[in-house]
Amino acid sequence: MTIRREKVEPVKKKKPLGKIFLIALAVIFIGGLIYFLFPQAFRSFAYFGTRVKNTFSHYLLKQTPRFYYLNVEKNGQFLRVWAHEMLEVTYRDEFGIVSVGSDDLTGKRISVRVQELGKGGNDIRVLMRGIDLVNKIMAGGSTPKNAAQITDYKIRVYYLDKEIGIVPMKVAITPQDWLRFAQDTENVRKQIEYLKKAVEMNKEDTGVRKVLAGIYLRQDRIDDAIKQYKEILVIKPDDTGALEELAKCYIKKKDYDNAITVSKKLAKLNPRQAEAYATLGIALAEKGLTRQAIENYLEIIKIEPDNYTARYKLAEAYAKENKINEAIEQYNYIVANSKEKDLALLALGDVYLKQKKYDEAVQYYTELIRDKPKMAAAYANLASAYAGQGKWKEEMENLKKAVELAPSEPVVHFNLGVAYEKRKMDDQAIDAYEQVLKINPEDTDSIERIAAVCLKSKKFPRAVTYYEKLAVKFPRKAEIFVNLGFAYGELKKYALSAKNYEKALKLGAKDSTMYYNLAYTYNQLGREKEAIAQYEKVSPPTKETLSIIGNYYLKEKNYKKALGCFQNIVKLEPKQSSSYSGLGYAYAAAGSWDKAIANYLIALQYDREDSEVYVNLGEAYEKKGLYQEALNAYTTAYELNPESTRAARGIPRLRILLLQQKSQQQSKE
Repeated sequence: MTIRREKVEPVKKKKPLGKIFLIALAVIFIGGLIYFLFPQAFRSFAYFGTRVKNTFSHYLLKQTPRFYYLNVEKNGQFLRVWAHEMLEVTYRDEFGIVSVGSDDLTGKRISVRVQELGKGGNDIRVLMRGIDLVNKIMAGGSTPKNAAQITDYKIRVYYLDKEIGIVPMKVAITPQDWLRFAQDTENVRKQIEYLKKAVEMNKEDTGVRKVLAGIYLRQDRIDDAIKQYKEILVIKPDDTGALEELAKCYIKKKDYDNAITVSKKLAKLNPRQAEAYATLGIALAEKGLTRQAIENYLEIIKIEPDNYTARYKLAEAYAKENKINEAIEQYNYIVANSKEKDLALLALGDVYLKQKKYDEAVQYYTELIRDKPKMAAAYANLASAYAGQGKWKEEMENLKKAVELAPSEPVVHFNLGVAYEKRKMDDQAIDAYEQVLKINPEDTDSIERIAAVCLKSKKFPRAVTYYEKLAVKFPRKAEIFVNLGFAYGELKKYALSAKNYEKALKLGAKDSTMYYNLAYTYNQLGREKEAIAQYEKVSPPTKETLSIIGNYYLKEKNYKKALGCFQNIVKLEPKQSSSYSGLGYAYAAAGSWDKAIANYLIALQYDREDSEVYVNLGEAYEKKGLYQEALNAYTTAYELNPESTRAARGIPRLRILLLQQKSQQQSKE
């Protein structure tokens, strides 16, 4: 049996209160002395004491642990970021949270989440890239204007699921970030937006402004580009690159006065810079100051003898001044010395083609085709040269080759259409012009040609279709409505015909054929009075129109106007039987029998076989009581035309009248 012995604890002696008080005073004194002599050490000691106390509270009292700092590895270096500090981040930085300083000494229940960069779980020892955060901020579009630093993003520290601390991130946004971002996107609107922000952050950065101006220029926003270049020149007045681009902008805008001013300034800053004279030459040439342009191009050649672009411009200027030999000399220099001689060969061909020196033109176009066998323009122009030589087969072959090489080029299809039209190959011409419209439905030249060819070849429905399109595009062009009126008339759509002719009249059309056609249309619509008004506008008047007008006035018993018309017919055709027979008829209608007889007799001098004139003469004699003369006239008419009912009826009537006349005379005797 084992006997259990209880351990007897020794009884501790209580320290006297006086000694405890003295020890406390000593600790306070030593602490004060340390704080006075070594304040940093005191604070560290105090922090250590606080941590000991808080750690004790966490582990023994189960309180939530306190957060103190983050241990961070940034760009290969270790740093400690305290709870009251910020972690600075730029797009160049790479960093990771190595550990967390807290009351949880093991850190097993501590997690970290980095806003916008984290993976959604615990981001401790996860590599973070500053560029990803910067890009997200910039792409989000919420960056305040001119903001260089963003502090809206946090690193959050959790114990289990409870947040115990936050470390803000100070994200630096630089002009270079916006420039980089602009370069990385193909969205032009975004590029401009990013570059404008870069400019706002560093208004003195001319480089970014140049990039922005270049984008504006490519987008044809010339005024915006000009604004940027002008602001660059405010910052740096002697920036020759900005001056050069500004001059080009003004040329593109056709503001040649400002282009000249800027170019002169550029030339003054650097008189040996060829580009200054180039923009100056172009601006002067566009203003029509060709001689001054030539002087500037010559300056370029002095500086850069092999500046072939300047020589080409110089040749163009010479050609405008009709200095053809000088132009040819420059083109030949380019052909002899430059590897890029295609345009010069083409220009030489064009010069000779314009001079109608077709053999030389063929020579240069042929040489160009040897070098550039797929240049459609060379074949098209060669076709024109062959046309000048009268070589129709070669012309068509080269036009077809041009179409084959450039099926999407409307000009070559149009030229082929013209060639077909010259040969009266109307259907082929229409097909060629319609190919142009497939490429460019708004090509009005082709629409006009199709309409004209259809009208000429009596394809009136198609002519109407195309002229109606032209009428919409050119509502003030009278000729279109004249042609529409004619086409509708030929389709017997007289109301539409009259409507279009009337539109042409309002637009100032004064074509005699139109007056005649409108008059005819009015007649078809039963609007006789309006028809006569149009016939009277035909100038010079014709026998037909005068006859129509004269007969109308005879019907209206306006004998004065009627006689005037028939008298004018006599003036137009003084040796025609019909002229005098018509005038005689008018006099007869007016009751002037003597004048009627006189004109019928003149008519018979020019045509003695006209039975109708004899009948009319017989009636005139009868009205005058000259029965024997009347009988003779009727008899002659009947002999010439036995089917003349008027003559057949007149003969017996006149015989009766003669018998009555003879009887009356005998009774008087």
